[in-house]
Parts: sequence; structure tokens; C-alpha cells
Amino acid sequence: MTEFISDILLRGNRNKSKYAGFLRNLKKNRKIALDTLFRNAHEEAFAHINCLDCGRCCFSLGPRILNKDISRLARRNRIKAAHFINDYLRVDEDGDFVFKTMPCPFLGSDNYCLIYEDRPEACRDYPHMDGGRQSSRINLHIENLAHCPAVILAIEYIMKELS
Repeated sequence: MTEFISDILLRGNRNKSKYAGFLRNLKKNRKIALDTLFRNAHEEAFAHINCLDCGRCCFSLGPRILNKDISRLARRNRIKAAHFINDYLRVDEDGDFVFKTMPCPFLGSDNYCLIYEDRPEACRDYPHMDGGRQSSRINLHIENLAHCPAVILAIEYIMKELS
């Protein structure tokens, strides 16, 4: 992890309650176009963040694996879906499939995803800031402040934009 990423994560940790309060208040404000605001913040954050310098999501956040992900990944690994489930997945407390082990079994030592083209949908969408329905994702963004430096930068960008 680079010093740049570490500094962002430290700042995020120090200011987590401030950022969380800001996000909760933002959710209440119906006059702000949150989808556009978050999309712009996402682009701004990723202009400065390279996921390969971090990889924290792949180390600690197990994505929900959908049936279509299982089919795609089993096909990629040239095994039956049942074997893929048996070899790589478990059912979590919510009844969802997740990887048995973390870090992700498909994470290379250089933080490259070995299945990038076929990665699960949850991985494709992470950190969930550039899609629609942002008002329903505020709690997810608060949770992701602890994991993703891009979320921290995006929230700081939004705070600056709205000040």
C-alpha cells in the first residue's frame, strides 16, 4: 500500500464520524441530485486512486456471489457450478454465497484480479458510487469509509462541492 493511500485511510479513520454525519444529512436533503453528485465524485476520486495500489476490498470484503457469477466463474475455471460452489464458496449469515476464504482466492500477489473479466457483479460495482439510487446506498458508503480510500476522497470532494 502506498503512503498516499495510507494517508487517506488515516484521514478517513480520524474523520469517520464527521463524514458519516455529513452523509446522513445529505440523504435527508431531497433537493440535491445525489446520483450525479456521487458519479462526479467517483470520477474525481478515481482520477487519483489506483486500486492496484490498495486492494483492501479484495483482502477484507467478501462480495455476494450471485448465481450468474457462479455460472460465469465455473465456466471460466472449466468446472461444474456445483464444484465451484464446493471449492470456493460458503453461505453467509444472510443466506448469500460468499468466498470461503479472504483475501479473495482470485487475488494475485500484485493485487491484480486473476478473473477480472469475469469477476462477480459486486466486485464490478464496488464501491457503488457511480450507479443510480445513491440515496439508498448512504449506509453502504458509511461502511465503506473504513475500507476504500476512493470513498473517502469522494466524500471529501462532495463536502467541498457543497460548501
